[in-house]
Amino acid sequence: MKKLPSATSDIRGASFEGRSDSFELFGEMADTLLYWVSELHRKLIENGVKQVFFLSREGQPLKQMFDCYCVRVGVPIQSRYLEVSRRSTLLPSLNALSEEQFETLFRQYRRMSLLEFLSSLGLDEFCTELSALLGLTTEQSNQRQEDFPESVLFSRLKALPRFIAIYDEQRLSRRKAFWQYLSALSEGDVPENLVVVDVGWKGTIQDNLYTLLCKGPATPVKSVTGYYIGLIASGAAGSANPKHGLLFSSIAGRSSRFHVFNENRALFEILLAADHGSAASYQIDTNGRASAVHDTFHEQEMLEALVFPVQRHIFARYNQLLDAVTLQASTQSLRLEQIARSHARLVFQPSQSEIDWFSSVFHVENYGVFERSFFTGVHKLPSFFDRLKFMFTVLRRNGRGLLGFWPWKKLDERVGRPIANLYGLIRYFQK
Repeated sequence: MKKLPSATSDIRGASFEGRSDSFELFGEMADTLLYWVSELHRKLIENGVKQVFFLSREGQPLKQMFDCYCVRVGVPIQSRYLEVSRRSTLLPSLNALSEEQFETLFRQYRRMSLLEFLSSLGLDEFCTELSALLGLTTEQSNQRQEDFPESVLFSRLKALPRFIAIYDEQRLSRRKAFWQYLSALSEGDVPENLVVVDVGWKGTIQDNLYTLLCKGPATPVKSVTGYYIGLIASGAAGSANPKHGLLFSSIAGRSSRFHVFNENRALFEILLAADHGSAASYQIDTNGRASAVHDTFHEQEMLEALVFPVQRHIFARYNQLLDAVTLQASTQSLRLEQIARSHARLVFQPSQSEIDWFSSVFHVENYGVFERSFFTGVHKLPSFFDRLKFMFTVLRRNGRGLLGFWPWKKLDERVGRPIANLYGLIRYFQK
């Protein structure tokens, strides 16, 4: 068993030295995360869980916070860091090509290119070869099909003997490599009920793991249980694949204060950044050791310059709050209403520095569609006519998507602060 961090250690260690006051942003996120960690710990103890797997990449800081919490409350639970992604777990979880519908991928992404489809399976290295066999130029293989699963190109790809061979060979070899990697990580003791923890939203990785471990060749794993910050869709959840949104959830009805915690989910993803690239696949080296193969760490420079300094500030506050909570010998002071008020300040009353910071960062999508999401906003308030037009469009049912990652911020930029604040007030009290 790996040694847990000491109760007084900084969550990220020496790399957090020298933080600047200019990065003292979103401090209340520490309150939200401490509440969630306490709920996670309580649920795991309640259900007798002895071993829990935090999924990369957001799971890296979440695991560190959880480990510190375990030390402070004196009730340890073995935590492990499982390097996975939607991309790395998809191909090993799939059936033979003749039986496969790619439902996990196509339920969320349908407009994609040949390159993006192959990349989602971790087969992008074969794109040039397969494109040539299909008679496609580089430009054509990069061109998005409006409905890729129903396209002629997809039908031609599935009928291509070389693709069939690559698909089956890589699917089976990566399945073997993943199982060996998981077994080594578990020190040879993969639990019958695999319990995973992640930031959430749909739990797609859990669905892949369930299919891979519980529906494939015989393994000791009988079920996969997921605990998340939040859930907005159930995916392939079921009796042997249950999912729990501990902070907020819209499964079987919206949880209390759902609209507060759901307002800017991108903020969780950005602030819970890891210090390594995404897992792209699995391999077994010449020494017989299995490991995750990382994709290029596209965000590294931005994270080191902008995100990790804010993360250090949040984790420092987390430790301070944890000291105060454990001194009371209980976590009863962590009330949901109190946490919701605190979190509402982040998403409905942010400082200008926080707005500017959010506008300066980006998120890299490495599954389905491969692109960067920027959160930049407008530099000046639009004309009265443009504001009125935007509001009218948003109020129509088909215009809700215009509000983007952070609706309050979009309304502030496109309509003005009074309307944004009114929206925030309505959302805060909305059931």
